[in-house]
Amino acid sequence: MFKLLLSMTAFMMCYAASAADAPSGDVRLVDKAEKVTITWAVNPAPPFHIFEGKYASQGIGDVMLNSIIAHMPEAKHTIVRMPHSRISKRVDADMNLCFPCLIKRSRSSKWIYSNANVEYLPLGVIALPETIAPFLDSDGRVSFKHLVENSQLTFAKPVARKYPDVMQTIVESAKGNPRFETIAGADSATRVLNQLKYGRIDFTLEYPAILTYLTRTEGESKLQYYYTTELGEAPIPGAVGCTNNAWGANVIERVNEALNAIVDTPDYRASQALWLSPYSLRDKAPAVIISSHGVEAGNVPNANP
Repeated sequence: MFKLLLSMTAFMMCYAASAADAPSGDVRLVDKAEKVTITWAVNPAPPFHIFEGKYASQGIGDVMLNSIIAHMPEAKHTIVRMPHSRISKRVDADMNLCFPCLIKRSRSSKWIYSNANVEYLPLGVIALPETIAPFLDSDGRVSFKHLVENSQLTFAKPVARKYPDVMQTIVESAKGNPRFETIAGADSATRVLNQLKYGRIDFTLEYPAILTYLTRTEGESKLQYYYTTELGEAPIPGAVGCTNNAWGANVIERVNEALNAIVDTPDYRASQALWLSPYSLRDKAPAVIISSHGVEAGNVPNANP
């Protein structure tokens, strides 16, 4: 029913400032020949960055970032853990910073993006099939708005989570409703899914890669991912992002060169196949992987550990 497109909300931690992170009051051109210092911000958002457990350092962003660093020996790299809120504040203040796993927007005043290096399935509803069955349309999609407006269903999300405007507007309309819940904590995304498994809430809005992570770490469940009528099935491009200034433009140019050498490597492609082929959707559609030759279609290899 669904078309699986290997397509990332991962983002968090503590910041160590360096001279390269000082606000750029005087904008200057960056000499490409000089040794550039790059501060990489990461946060605990499985399966993008995984800090502990069986899959520690095997997240999508972990593998990509390690590969980029290996292909950019001319730069000095520092990896710093910090919450997404702090990342956003630093970039807003024009401090030099890069983040490995961003959704690539059509435009941004704060980020300059690399070439797209992955495609994610869009945000969708995750719930038990028996909950969603009465709301499915003929294409197997569900209206997020209709679910939120249903007085019998409880919606939950991570407390700090923001969505695309069309979905955020619907979420805002539900605030104050006793069937609207938020869950805090660094592992809030997986905690929401566990609440779903145990029937304590009815649905959430999430990327399917999070469901894949839950399945690989905690075992199979009946939870399913559903496309929404609001967002459809269009894939979401992912990219590396750096502060939108002269320094960031220089770094992104180098990152693009590194990505050209990385995207066809076995480690990079295996990481995408491991996390971006949800158990709930496997065998239902071909996968899409971005390579140096563009988008390639093909079945996702069996990535069971």
